[in-house]
Amino acid sequence: MGVSGLGHTAFLPLRRRPLVLGSAWLWAAIAVALGAIMGVAIGLGGAQAGILVALLPIGVALLARPDWLPVALVVTVFAEAYSIGGVSISRVAGPLALALLLLQVRHDSPARLAGLNRPLIAAVVGYALWAFASTLWSVDVTMEGFSNGTGTPYALLSLSLSAIYLMAIAALVRTERHVLAVVVVVWLMSSVMGLVAIGEFLTGTARAVGVSGDANFFASLQIVAIPLGAVLAGHVRSGLQRAVVLAGVGIAVGSVFTSLSRGGILALCGLTLLLAFQPARAFFRTRARKRLFLAALAVGAGVLLTLSFSALSARTSSLFTTADGGSGRANLWLAAGTGIGQHPLTGLGFGAFPSRANDLMRMTPGVDFSAYALRPGGQPVHNAYLESLVELGPLGLVLFLLVLGLTLRSFRRSAKLADERGSPLLTGVARALQLSLIGFALTSILLSTETDRTLWVLMGLALTLPRIVAATPAPRRRTAS
Repeated sequence: MGVSGLGHTAFLPLRRRPLVLGSAWLWAAIAVALGAIMGVAIGLGGAQAGILVALLPIGVALLARPDWLPVALVVTVFAEAYSIGGVSISRVAGPLALALLLLQVRHDSPARLAGLNRPLIAAVVGYALWAFASTLWSVDVTMEGFSNGTGTPYALLSLSLSAIYLMAIAALVRTERHVLAVVVVVWLMSSVMGLVAIGEFLTGTARAVGVSGDANFFASLQIVAIPLGAVLAGHVRSGLQRAVVLAGVGIAVGSVFTSLSRGGILALCGLTLLLAFQPARAFFRTRARKRLFLAALAVGAGVLLTLSFSALSARTSSLFTTADGGSGRANLWLAAGTGIGQHPLTGLGFGAFPSRANDLMRMTPGVDFSAYALRPGGQPVHNAYLESLVELGPLGLVLFLLVLGLTLRSFRRSAKLADERGSPLLTGVARALQLSLIGFALTSILLSTETDRTLWVLMGLALTLPRIVAATPAPRRRTAS
């Protein structure tokens, strides 16, 4: 498929780069490692062995073509529930990505990494350092929480993996074509996973999760993808291509309703309003394409809302507590207030709230246990901003908000500069990423998303987009004859 303004490029037009590995000894070591991995796969047996062996060619391909790494990581964001030997796919992809990045850095000149958004880098580094520093005072630094995903060590591991995603996106997304590849893969995966989710719902699953493993995070991910689908629909060449893209967007919108995620649906309503007010020329290219997109969004929402209305209305009536045990956000938020009172300056420690949540709720006045069942391993706060405050104190919250604010500013400035340089694709993508980030920030009011890979992919794009736009040739001025 071609995209207007990019000549006859394909949907994934990644520029070919030389192999990052040139040493025969290094290739021999890789061959030995691959043999060892195959031996482990045989020992695992069953489906796990099949998945592991299937990933081997992908790893070799990424060694030869590191430019493919960002799109591969985007795929893993959408397929978080897949696991190998009980390890999620992102925890397999993270170390592989880090190894590829280290090999790539050896062959890159410092100039190739120049132009990244330095204020955002400083904010991200500050946030990460403060999170790691919290091990000095954390109330939960044991390794026992790894089994149920709690504790400071587990949270720091998740933060480190997310940082690898950020670095891979920032280092390897370098051109307009790379940006296009990421946009296409986001649209494709949101469409495919949307179909999976709708299929789950129609076959009797209470709440569709796609392949993300969690209904709420699935809805949040679809919210992020929808604006990028809108931009893609405005830039494809033919009517058939546009129809395919719009169908995928409609599927993604509809799948949010099948998740029965109340926060996701509220964010979708806000996102729809923002999309409706976007200028047609800068975002959709023409008014007709804007009308087509809004029509596809309305159809997708209307059909799936009709199918899921009864189940959704039941959940909407119990946003904070339910008779069957509920998510208990009101209880958790009250408990977070108690935790803030106990550690007002430094917080409990990064990732330490879940293991203390039950004790905090028991000692907090006003917590209602009549409609809430305590979880054996506790729960996160279910609010990224309140969780940042209770775990990292006021400084941690400020740093988290600063990261979000600088990410949004980067997208805004990139959109303005891209428009001045006459790059409609980059202008649209930068505008879409603003909406994606706003939608993600809205879902974060009801979710703990500090280490969510989706956020860190957005931050990676915010780091690299300014240099991509700056490298775009400025339009030539006409000279008087």
